[in-house]
Amino acid sequence: MSEVVFEREGHIAFITLNRPENLNAINRRMGDLLIKAWHDLRDDKELWVGIVTGSGKSFCAGADVKEMERGRWKFSDSLLFGDQPIGPGNYKLWKPLIAATQGHVNGAGLWLALQCDIRIASDDALFGAGESRWNIPALIAPFLSDYFPRGVAAELMYTAKPITSQRAYELGIVNRVVPKDQLMAEATKIAESICDCGPLAVWASKEMSLRAHAMDFHSALALVEHIATPVWNSQDSIEAKQAFVEKRKPKWQLE
Repeated sequence: MSEVVFEREGHIAFITLNRPENLNAINRRMGDLLIKAWHDLRDDKELWVGIVTGSGKSFCAGADVKEMERGRWKFSDSLLFGDQPIGPGNYKLWKPLIAATQGHVNGAGLWLALQCDIRIASDDALFGAGESRWNIPALIAPFLSDYFPRGVAAELMYTAKPITSQRAYELGIVNRVVPKDQLMAEATKIAESICDCGPLAVWASKEMSLRAHAMDFHSALALVEHIATPVWNSQDSIEAKQAFVEKRKPKWQLE
């Protein structure tokens, strides 16, 4: 069975980390397959949104420490700073990603979840950056305070102790906490709601949000005009207005 399972259901891609016997710890093979999954989702016009989850008890316990110990990785092969990082944020993937998380969400697994746009957590999920337990610096340290308050980020990294899904919800890290048996149903429900909206507008909104993050105000406005104008003038925008007047669902053509 593949270390990453890529499945399609309508316009939704389901991307499942599939090393349950290792708590879905990321080895090199899984990293390569994740990179392929981002490309496949990005390039398939019939796929409009992705759900990332893990098989078994955990979302992802982080990088595979056993593989590190066997000497198969060098620091230059880092999952985060190598030529092809595993995170979806490096591949111009403007389609929304939902992380459906349970159990351990640690280290590289935490980074993977954070790079998704919407995070749903089961009530047993634990979010952490536990690398220091193995004397490995937290490679997500430069970015963690973009998501967590600095004091919380520091505690995660320095103590290697995780926080609960409820605490992550209180901090705004996850959108919803649900019982574990409702996790995929909730994530799918959100994905279906996204698919009801204009795909071109959703993708443009994500692209503008991510690309403008570090820009000054006027540069961000120029970016908005560049990306939003073609969508504003698209046939799908005309169709959306007609559908509203005619009290029916729009038929998206991606043009």
